[in-house]
Amino acid sequence: MRRTNRTRNNDSSEAGSTPKVPTKRTAVLYARVSSRDQEREGFSIPAQQKLIRDYAEAHDLKIIEEFTDVETAKRSGRTAFTKMLTLLRKQKSNRSVILVEKTDRLYRNLKDWVTLDELQVVIHLVKEGAVLSEDSRSSEKFMHGIKVLMAKNYVDNLSEEVRKGQTQKADEGHWPSSAPLGYLNVRENGKSYIQLDPQRALLVKTIFEEHATGGHSMDGLADYAARIGLTSKKGHKIHKSNIHHMLRNPIYAGEFVWKGKTYKGKDPAIVSMAVFRRVQSRLDGFPDTRPAARDFAFQGLLRCAHCGAAMTAEIKKQKYTYYRCAQLCENNAYIREEKVSDMLAEQVIKPLRMPPEVRKWAVTALKGSKRDIELETEERVAVARKEQDRIARLRSKAYDEKLEGRVDTEFFDAKRREWDERLGELREELDRLDRVNVRCLDRAVQILELASEAYDLYKSETMHERGQFIAALTSNCELSKDCVRPTYRKPYSDLAELASEPENSDDGIPASEVPRPGWLGR
Repeated sequence: MRRTNRTRNNDSSEAGSTPKVPTKRTAVLYARVSSRDQEREGFSIPAQQKLIRDYAEAHDLKIIEEFTDVETAKRSGRTAFTKMLTLLRKQKSNRSVILVEKTDRLYRNLKDWVTLDELQVVIHLVKEGAVLSEDSRSSEKFMHGIKVLMAKNYVDNLSEEVRKGQTQKADEGHWPSSAPLGYLNVRENGKSYIQLDPQRALLVKTIFEEHATGGHSMDGLADYAARIGLTSKKGHKIHKSNIHHMLRNPIYAGEFVWKGKTYKGKDPAIVSMAVFRRVQSRLDGFPDTRPAARDFAFQGLLRCAHCGAAMTAEIKKQKYTYYRCAQLCENNAYIREEKVSDMLAEQVIKPLRMPPEVRKWAVTALKGSKRDIELETEERVAVARKEQDRIARLRSKAYDEKLEGRVDTEFFDAKRREWDERLGELREELDRLDRVNVRCLDRAVQILELASEAYDLYKSETMHERGQFIAALTSNCELSKDCVRPTYRKPYSDLAELASEPENSDDGIPASEVPRPGWLGR
């Protein structure tokens, strides 16, 4: 009787409650491809995801989050892999499940294996049809370890092949790695090499030439690079450490160092070896080439008119600055900085001031050149583009002949390098022509006006600002006791010559009507 009641009570209890639905076990999905895998059918991220999702559905597993990495990933620390580990460490209530296509998709080194083993996760290798957990048999764990080692061996072998390929490329005279600033990595006909960066190569060349003059410190060069628009490949500012590294790199002069060995490069050079060696001498701090220390207003701007040595500055009586020849030659006269400044004003700045009639004529000539400049620029652009098209046709024809066996690889590679160098020159030419437009005329007019006002501006500046003024106008000034002979920078050399002409000719003809066939306002 008691048994009957117990049965009835159990039946009523089951009839009055909702049957429990088994809860699906949760899992995370991980997929990974390298850049090479993406090119092969069946290795893409979507293909892996579909395979794993179908597996989860068939095995009653609920995917709560998906992680994907698209990279070569030799090192641990892949972005999505790291995020997955963080999630797994938080799931302490039960052993976590990872769904992955196969062994080499999950591990790339032994550290990954050890990390997951310590987390005691359950790993489903979908394509291999295996499930690895703490409860797996020792033979299963052993075979899994063998596969992990095979995956690591694949990575090591791939790295070894890459290093061998890089060394072979270096032996052929080509830079085998990422292109330095001023160059671009390109790939053509299955081969990769570097070529000139049309946006930065000319600016890099300018940095070398500026440092070779000795007028800049590293900080000054970094500021100068910012002013002329030289940035990193990502558009960031170039810091002085980047400048120093660039100036030390011989690849810009046609050589490069790879694995401790120096190679004669076949890639296009940006500067001559003479300029590069001059820069190295200055960086090494030799006395005759040490960059100018700009503690004094005119330091680094003056040379001895007698022997050509630099004029050095000294402080006398703890407050007066004097300049003298660094080589203590016969021009060993000490000249006060105030006197040097006045000499520069009268003999360097003042000669740029034009008579009103000459300035009026120059402005008229500039404005009259507008259409001439437009036509000349259009003609030179057309010639450069025509040459580019011609080289493109030659390269295409030579490549076809190479495929048909009529041209050997060595000859084709030599011609290709020659054509690449010429194309780099044409890109530079087109870049210059793009910058030379009629807007330059407005700047030229401003330069004329500045030259006419330069004397008054100079006199109103501080001593150090006067030094900057002289540095902007001249590349060198030869100084003796009573005379300064300047070497003006362009276009101030032309303006100095123009300003020295009289307002009227010997025949009394006004300056605006005097023919000057050699000065066309360019």
